[in-house]
Amino acid sequence: MSIFQPPTSAVEHQLGLAAARLSGKGLLKPGDQLSQRIPELNAFVKVMVTARNDVPADFEWVRLSDTPADLHHRIYRARPDVGAIAAGRPTWTSWLSRIDLSMPGIFDEQIRHLGIEARRIGMSSSETAPMPALSSGANAYCLDDLVLCFGMGLERLLLNIEILEKCAECYVLAQSTGAEVKRIPWLIRFIANGRLRKDQKEAAARHLRGERSILKAGY
Repeated sequence: MSIFQPPTSAVEHQLGLAAARLSGKGLLKPGDQLSQRIPELNAFVKVMVTARNDVPADFEWVRLSDTPADLHHRIYRARPDVGAIAAGRPTWTSWLSRIDLSMPGIFDEQIRHLGIEARRIGMSSSETAPMPALSSGANAYCLDDLVLCFGMGLERLLLNIEILEKCAECYVLAQSTGAEVKRIPWLIRFIANGRLRKDQKEAAARHLRGERSILKAGY
């Protein structure tokens, strides 16, 4: 892996503000990581969250053409639709790993933007084994030690991680009561997930052309 530093201070500023925003809301904690694909440079930039509300100052740039050396790199190579990644320990979603549960589709907005389920994967983020679960096209996964949340772009990621944490809170609390947690009817799941897949296909095509994905307005 080779690290380079292109003249992209605006990109770093935006990513730093996003990290501070997620940290300020408690969605990411110090030591968690946030990254963004920069398709016009065939690279991604990664930053580690520091103290609460602080804008990080240290950024790492990696060429996507290099041999994948970390989790973010492998995800970007495996999922061309992914434009931004949060890898961290949001409070409620992390509970899914602790109680060893995948979170099914319980809200239509969740399915529309995160996929059919937030799948529990029994592996650590430090492992280098392939992750076949990524082929499901979902935007949320629970590893042994951290939560992964994806977005087709940085703005979409900021919205997705909030959706994920709110849904996880509802699901964990409902599970703790012992009551049955109902799932969204299959037709709604089919329509909502179909729209997500369409957006992901468009995002992947744009990224492969060296262009940024476009945030879709509305449902």
